[in-house]
Amino acid sequence: MSRADILKIITVVVIFLLFIPLFQSLLFQNMADGKISINREIKASFLPYSEKKLFLIFFGYYGCSDVCTPFLEKLSTIYESDTFKLYKEDIEIYFINLNPAVKKHNPDEFAKYFNQNFQGIYLTHNEIMNIDREFGLYHTPSLRDKSKINHTDNLYLLEKNNVKFKLKNIYFSKLLKADTLIKDIAAKN
Repeated sequence: MSRADILKIITVVVIFLLFIPLFQSLLFQNMADGKISINREIKASFLPYSEKKLFLIFFGYYGCSDVCTPFLEKLSTIYESDTFKLYKEDIEIYFINLNPAVKKHNPDEFAKYFNQNFQGIYLTHNEIMNIDREFGLYHTPSLRDKSKINHTDNLYLLEKNNVKFKLKNIYFSKLLKADTLIKDIAAKN
């Protein structure tokens, strides 16, 4: 193969790699708002009783620094924004711990570190296994560091009607937009 042929191949590969992001954006343009609308009944018996009708739930683990910490900081910023203050009375925000090896009070301490109004919930191993399929959760011990858990990093909006819950939306944490989230919460009030 000549040097010119190799350069042609490299050029084609580089052009192809440059068009992948464009192709992805066209393919996923319907998810540009960073969410999937679900609207299906779901079991959420692990949630404590509340008079409120809306719930934001994030699954992670106590001490998670690479996914949970930046996301919970972002969520706290949204929660404390002037736009969100109209809805604080109508919504609960929960951090659900996926590591049963921690102390029962650790998840709540972790959640409150980011915002005093956030609540952390400890679940046993069996409770975690019972909800992972319900929410489409992925979680597994990290292959590189056994103290870490690789996990789904989505935010879930649930609506309660009497004692039943409906999963309304799933928000992708990396694409979460404050205006989209607030608009969806406002629509439920």
